[in-house]
Amino acid sequence: MSGTLVSTALQENLTTCNTTRGNHYDRCSYKRQKTTLHQRHKYRLVDEEKNSHRQTAVAFPNISTSSQQLVVSKPLTAQTSSCQRTFAYGLYRQTHLLNNRFNPQNHHRQIKSQHFLLILSPIIVIGLLINPSCFVLPTAEGTPLDDMYRKWTHEDDHTLHAATPEDFNKESILTSGAFDIEIFVSNLTLEIKVDGKRVLYKHNQTVRSLPNAFRPTHRGVGMVVLHPTTGQVLLTGHYETNQPMAYRPFLETLNNLQAGRILVLAAPGDWRTYMNEASVEFLSEYLGGWLVNEGCIGEMWAGVGMIDGPLWAETLTTIANFKRPSRSSPLYMAVTVPKSLEKNRCEWYSDPKHEHRARFCETYEGYRDFCSCNVVHTVSPANAPPLEMREQIPIVIATARHQFKVLRQIQQLWTQAGGGNTSILISVDGLQKEAREFTKIMGLQAVFHLNPAALGTLARISQHIKFSIFQAFKLNPEANKIIVLEDDIVIAPDFISYFHQTAPLLDADKTIFCINAYNYNSFLPTAIDTSRLYREEVFPAYGWMITRELSQELLVEWPSMAEFADWDWYMRARMQKGRVIVTPEVPRTYHNGNGGFHVSGWEQSAYFDRRALNADPEAKVNISYLTKDAYELFLENELRNATVLEIKEHPCDKEYIPKEKVGSFVVYVYGEHEKDDSYAYFTLATCLNGYEKGRMEHHHYMFTLGYYGNSLYIIACPGSYYCRVKEEDYGRLVYNPSHADFMRSMNYKQKYVKHMTHISVTYRVNTTNFFDEVTLQNYVNLETSFMVSEVGEDGKMLM
Repeated sequence: MSGTLVSTALQENLTTCNTTRGNHYDRCSYKRQKTTLHQRHKYRLVDEEKNSHRQTAVAFPNISTSSQQLVVSKPLTAQTSSCQRTFAYGLYRQTHLLNNRFNPQNHHRQIKSQHFLLILSPIIVIGLLINPSCFVLPTAEGTPLDDMYRKWTHEDDHTLHAATPEDFNKESILTSGAFDIEIFVSNLTLEIKVDGKRVLYKHNQTVRSLPNAFRPTHRGVGMVVLHPTTGQVLLTGHYETNQPMAYRPFLETLNNLQAGRILVLAAPGDWRTYMNEASVEFLSEYLGGWLVNEGCIGEMWAGVGMIDGPLWAETLTTIANFKRPSRSSPLYMAVTVPKSLEKNRCEWYSDPKHEHRARFCETYEGYRDFCSCNVVHTVSPANAPPLEMREQIPIVIATARHQFKVLRQIQQLWTQAGGGNTSILISVDGLQKEAREFTKIMGLQAVFHLNPAALGTLARISQHIKFSIFQAFKLNPEANKIIVLEDDIVIAPDFISYFHQTAPLLDADKTIFCINAYNYNSFLPTAIDTSRLYREEVFPAYGWMITRELSQELLVEWPSMAEFADWDWYMRARMQKGRVIVTPEVPRTYHNGNGGFHVSGWEQSAYFDRRALNADPEAKVNISYLTKDAYELFLENELRNATVLEIKEHPCDKEYIPKEKVGSFVVYVYGEHEKDDSYAYFTLATCLNGYEKGRMEHHHYMFTLGYYGNSLYIIACPGSYYCRVKEEDYGRLVYNPSHADFMRSMNYKQKYVKHMTHISVTYRVNTTNFFDEVTLQNYVNLETSFMVSEVGEDGKMLM
């Protein structure tokens, strides 16, 4: 079936499958019956057209000429009155008895039934006398062919049927207009047009992720959401689901779409590779489609439907047999979708105080709860508990995309202590009308960046962070500090409190560069104590606080648009100048990006998904030991009283540190500087379930971890200032593993890393079974998991 176009017509024709040949055909039959997207729509418009000759709109069942069979042409409609339903049921019961052949075994039962009818008949007559309206004859509109006139024509003659009110409703839909939707998908191109206008286009796009590495960005799923009445584009999105974890924001967006919207999806052939079974089932049930669950690698897919409504069309191009790098022929689909009648969708739309919100909900998508018709959700700073503050510390949220992620952050900020008294600035990259309307509704201040850097580049992001810092201080002239956030961050319930508790450190110690809310080395069991903070050389990342004085210095030295550099790496390498960053053992933020520019789905799967997030809204931190001199005294006391561990056996084979809080421990590992070729840190950190690629997060080349509540200090020798090992003791105390030891630890990692990358690949294969081919069951499925690591066999980072 190379290049075969399989559409919903196949699904309509193959309404049933042979269920007598085992589970294989049962599965086929089950998939044909899946219509969850249409649960609120009993008949599709196309079905009503096709089946209109079978629907007689009668209130009574037809009487079959067969003595064994009773044919009911259409069930009673919801418009039938209660008395009509009672009378119809009596006639149905009587007809059923008359048409049954005599059976001696059932004769006694039939006599009882007839006695019951004799008793019921007077009740029906009395009911008609009491309520004469029940005896109203059908009007000409929708008059059925009753028994009296049935003999005038053949039973299957439908030329004499009159129109019903349902036909008028259908006619009004057909005359209200329609949208022409065109979809083109190939291995290199993804294009969606509405009424001839291109609304989404991706063609052979790549971005430079590293100085010598590129990755495609045109692969994945394209999405367009349209207003069902006006055809206005409410949302466009592209999700790079050809990499791990990127399907999650795709499904999250689907979950947040409002009912009644027109949904257009298009995808090339590798978009489902990293989706787990649960997500595929969700998507299949959400769409009510069949083909979305039957596509194989290399095959193109597209679908058009209505949220909580009909699936208008679904298309899949197939290949006969998959052989790398095989791809199916391109897919082109044209669909005409009728417009919905214009109406006031929610009751609260007519409330003048919600006028702007109603207009916003009819213009943009992705805000299902915020735009719910059932209840108007209140998002207000008045919901936040009080917090004692010594100063005002504004928060600036840098964003460049749709505002539903920002809405989530606002909800988190306005439900935690201090949220009601904290100034929030939304810094938008570009002239985004959605952000302008959203911030008006929320009563927030917003600035819009005329960013000169090219879209999709490191320079674009870097320049926008610089703009956000500048505008936050400019618009808050009384503030001495600000907190910088990005829109893909989930916030802990003590986020604001954490920064106000640590703010005095920036005033007391100029050797502190900024305060972080994030800790890269925060995997369980290395993130336990919510009160513990470290001084480290690391990046400002995922929620950080900086002073006005330092920002003046940084903005002058900020990387230019011509420099290929992440702003956070550049800041650490060029601007920190020996100053440290205070980081929490347990993070106050969680990175929720998936398949973005800075963080790929691979890295999200391997590292970011494993990191902790504080859940205690009343957590307190200890800052008494964090100024420079106090920290050195604290470390001197810690190291003096710590237990020094000698690594004689492989650290993955022996537990050197107890899994309950005992005290402090020191391990010496070989290392000359941060970028040397030593395997020691990677091997040890991997066996301890730590951040094996994280040699950039240290204090004078000493790594501090909270291991099950204990303090573990990993000191590099001879590179660290804190190395106190004598030369004659190096062989005994300094752990210096071989390459084989390093590889052994990497294999061991697969045993405890829970978030392994899942792959599910279906390959199309040749078959001699025609039924398997037409039902798209001619495939084999390969499911596996593997560990993602950014450290190569040479001990160096791959990314």
